[in-house]
Amino acid sequence: MGWTGSVKDVDLFKLKDLSFDLARKVDKCGVNPQHILYIERAGLFIAHEIGSYFSCPFSGIYAKRTGTKIKSKVKFLLRYLPRPITHLLRQIELNSNMHTIKKERNVYIEVELPSKELDVLLVDDAVDTGFSLNAVLEFLRTNGYVIDKIKTAVLTTTQKDPISRPDITLFEQITFTFPWSYDSREYKEAWMIYKKIKGSNLKR
Repeated sequence: MGWTGSVKDVDLFKLKDLSFDLARKVDKCGVNPQHILYIERAGLFIAHEIGSYFSCPFSGIYAKRTGTKIKSKVKFLLRYLPRPITHLLRQIELNSNMHTIKKERNVYIEVELPSKELDVLLVDDAVDTGFSLNAVLEFLRTNGYVIDKIKTAVLTTTQKDPISRPDITLFEQITFTFPWSYDSREYKEAWMIYKKIKGSNLKR
């Protein structure tokens, strides 16, 4: 699982465009989801746009791994560093074995899972190692879902050979610094939008 790609910044405006592009690619692939299931928390932004495109509801599922102590201590300083430095740090992280070592994911939900009769599209911002995607699919399989009725889509697959590859991806071996990343200048704004979208969705 090596990473040899590049790192690019994506702001909130560009994120909306990319999410719409992903929705169109899903459509062109002949996938017509009846429910969008997104991997919390970043997947919410993408699910919101794709849900609007297909006029279908969306809900979240968690696949959490433990972060490193170093990252948790410096995360609030990252957004003040020059972009070349934060991009370099991201490259170092992706080329390390950190993500491979932390394979386990704690998968859980806050709301009811969608009906097993529906065609579900599972979305996330990115697939790196594929452990999160694999863990969520296994969770759904264990809970009685027919995996053939679930398609997966992400904005980017950053590594060449993840253990679980999405059905649809916009980019290969490109890493994005998304608005919700610790080193993003839009970090606070992104999470305000997240809370607003999620709050409105839960009221439906």
